[in-house]
Amino acid sequence: MKKPVFCGYKYKDTAIVRRHFEKQLAFLRINDGDTVVDIGSSSGAFTGCINVIAEFKKAHFILVDIDSNCLNQAKVADMIAYYEGIRGRPFNNSISLVVNTVDSLWLPLNHYKKIWLFNTLHEIPDKAGMIRQVSAVMQSGGELLIAELLATEKKKMHNGCNKPLMSDEEMKTLMAAAGFDFIDVAINPLAVKKIKNPYYLYRFMKR
Repeated sequence: MKKPVFCGYKYKDTAIVRRHFEKQLAFLRINDGDTVVDIGSSSGAFTGCINVIAEFKKAHFILVDIDSNCLNQAKVADMIAYYEGIRGRPFNNSISLVVNTVDSLWLPLNHYKKIWLFNTLHEIPDKAGMIRQVSAVMQSGGELLIAELLATEKKKMHNGCNKPLMSDEEMKTLMAAAGFDFIDVAINPLAVKKIKNPYYLYRFMKR
């Protein structure tokens, strides 16, 4: 297999992917035929990993990112080829991509029932504005899943981008103000030996 060029993590075998993602996959609750929008997807490595171990079929994943250097046809195709190689057979599901802008997600309004915003919200200066954009493209009763490392007293900044992390209270206040109800959360559903900040995977529902 040639060296992959897509952006994102590159796990080397199915066992590692399963160990790292199976708890998250259970929380995602993806069904046959679902459409899922992954905002801040980069080249879609998370979606690729999920497809390595998933059993659902005919789901469609829409990758959305502002960075066209990572989200483009060549790198997404490279990601798919890499993770289909790890899986040992083609995915049961399809993937498309949308390069968005600061002002727009470039998605149809009032349309989607499942949206992911993983490890992205802390990087956005206007968090309330982003959540309003997400709300605008969602149907009432739709699920918004948000994954973030949360701030602690000792560690308030993100290691990668050095931007401030949110607290649980800040997250829930932000979402309530935008018309989302908190449903449930999985805390630290990651197979890692040590984590300095707790990893929260939230489920919110649009009113």
